[in-house]
Amino acid sequence: MGDRDDEDEYTAITRELGMFLRRATRLHDRRADPQGHVLDRAAFLLLARIVTGGPSRPSTLAVEMGIDLSVASRQVAALESMGLVRRTVDPADRRASLIAVTGQGEELFRQKRTAFISLLRGLLADWTPEERATFAAMLGRFNAAFAAYDEGK
Repeated sequence: MGDRDDEDEYTAITRELGMFLRRATRLHDRRADPQGHVLDRAAFLLLARIVTGGPSRPSTLAVEMGIDLSVASRQVAALESMGLVRRTVDPADRRASLIAVTGQGEELFRQKRTAFISLLRGLLADWTPEERATFAAMLGRFNAAFAAYDEGK
């Protein structure tokens, strides 16, 4: 009987994750920024990493984002062509470059993050602070387990 209960929980989690991913992707695809930039989710996540983590080498970005260096380079080039990031010299090794956010890129990230937090506030308006904290903790724990699995741990 225990296996059946576990299967039901995993089935429910699978269904809810699938629904979340579909809705999140659709929401992201429908939202345009005021400057008309078309950023796919992967490019936005890379921009977010650069804004929050500071300037980094492309190889560091690739490792941290879990993508191939060639993919990171293409995404950086796309962000660069939109004026959202720029290359700077790495002071630790003047032969290498760092990818840094521009003022325009930081502003776009802040606008999108503010809009999404506003959306979350509306979606979770009837949740108690404790429920929101528990949800954040459990989602963090799930993401940590997923990251460990992805890294082969």
